[in-house]
Amino acid sequence: MHGTSLVGGIEQAETQQTLDKTFFLNFGTKGELKDKIKGLKKEIKEKTKSLEKAVKVAEKSGKELAKVEEQTAKAKEKADKIVADGSAAAAKVTAAAEKKAAGLAEAAEKKAASATKQADGKASGLIKEAEKEEKKAEKLRA
Repeated sequence: MHGTSLVGGIEQAETQQTLDKTFFLNFGTKGELKDKIKGLKKEIKEKTKSLEKAVKVAEKSGKELAKVEEQTAKAKEKADKIVADGSAAAAKVTAAAEKKAAGLAEAAEKKAASATKQADGKASGLIKEAEKEEKKAEKLRA
């Protein structure tokens, strides 16, 4: 019973006890006490119904809360999986990009080395030719 229902029950019991002790020919007092008991019973019944409704609402709220918590847990699991999948995909793309960049850098270095070698070869040939021309020029001066 609820606190006020308990008080009403105690009051009803005390009134019933008073009624039981009342002289049987004292009709006025007996009638008043019976009416009071009837009113207390009605009040207890109403408060009991209210308490039962409150208990049902509390139980329903508890069930709803459990559902929401379960849905929240499932949503968190999905979000964690999405983040993990995204991180894995990002790592894969990053690794592929780094590999491609390293390959491009290596190819560029090879082309630069080849171009340098060719330029050195041409420069060497031009230097030799310039030396020959200088020797010819010296012969002509002498």
